[in-house]
Amino acid sequence: MKKKILFYTSGVGLGGVEKVVLEVLKEIDKSKFDIKLALQYENENLFENEISEEVNYKYMLPQKIIDKSLYYRERKKNIFYKMLYSFMLSYEKYTIKKNYLEFSKDREIVIDFKSGDFLKLINLENRVDKKRICWLHGEITKLNKYEKRKKFLRENLNKCDKVVCICEDMKNGVTKEIPELKEKLEVIYNPFDIEKIKIKSSDYSEIKDNEKNLLEDNYIIMVSRLDNVQKDFDTLIKAFKIVNQKRKNIKLYLLGEGPDREKIENMIKDEDLQEYIKLLGVKKNPYPWIKNSKLLVHSSRYEGLPTVLIEALILNKIIISSDCPTGPREILDNGKYGSLVEVGDYDSMAQEILELLQENSKKKEKYLSNIDKSIERFDKKNIIKQIERVLDSL
Repeated sequence: MKKKILFYTSGVGLGGVEKVVLEVLKEIDKSKFDIKLALQYENENLFENEISEEVNYKYMLPQKIIDKSLYYRERKKNIFYKMLYSFMLSYEKYTIKKNYLEFSKDREIVIDFKSGDFLKLINLENRVDKKRICWLHGEITKLNKYEKRKKFLRENLNKCDKVVCICEDMKNGVTKEIPELKEKLEVIYNPFDIEKIKIKSSDYSEIKDNEKNLLEDNYIIMVSRLDNVQKDFDTLIKAFKIVNQKRKNIKLYLLGEGPDREKIENMIKDEDLQEYIKLLGVKKNPYPWIKNSKLLVHSSRYEGLPTVLIEALILNKIIISSDCPTGPREILDNGKYGSLVEVGDYDSMAQEILELLQENSKKKEKYLSNIDKSIERFDKKNIIKQIERVLDSL
């Protein structure tokens, strides 16, 4: 008899969590597990075609309802539309709850795969025969509005049978904040299809003709959501300003989109770096861009287990990362596989970039000699076995 599992996440758009859930669903043993995937928003569907054929999936909030809510929200200065928008928000909650309860009623295990965003939903039914898992992808104190939601998270995480952390640092953080969870915690790294990433790094089919010359340039790269609260673009741009004063032949490419694009563009203008820093937007396949870079920089104030660092190691790239909680220090093994700099220290970041751009850098040689060992921990075959063991134990 197959064990019936439901994964719940926001959607299958761009983002690290989305990549991870797709990889898990593709590789998990379908002869042992009957899998459903509940997706919150139908407008987050960029990678819908990558959902495994054997997985039954459904959007909890249909596109037509999302469109109607957006229509009213854009007009809510008018009191009539404001009332309609308020009604739609309530109707959205009702629809999600109704669809979830219907879709999950036959499941033995339900999994909030988005760091506690859906704990309220998966804890709706007070059934002892339904097991619950919460998958944390970020340092707990940096989760959405943590201080306001601390009591809610503590209560609802305690209702779970397992809480998965994606690195040891994260587990230590959860243990410190909510000690009573210690026995429920599991550490499972995100799974990576190493061969697929290597193959996709040589696939130029999505690269436009006017972009091909960019790939041939000398550049360093950061792949990230354009969110200056989490991602520390202030430090990155200040560091690159120092690099630019000494190495005019090097450019910085930023791949990604997000709410702070305009703010970041203004930072670049303020430093007079428009000629050297290029915002290239979202790339469905970022791997050729990473592969052809001189090195990858990751400037961040906090993380979970930053996917792009592991992808860069798979592609044999030199990495410079902020030593932020959580993930970078663990991925780079305390600096064995790449450089770690203090959060906000733009001068140290600049000096690391300049040193690692040198052809005869001894530090670069050391990192490159260790890279093959660094990626074994994240091989999908090993990770999927861990996940299956946890599911079998419930």
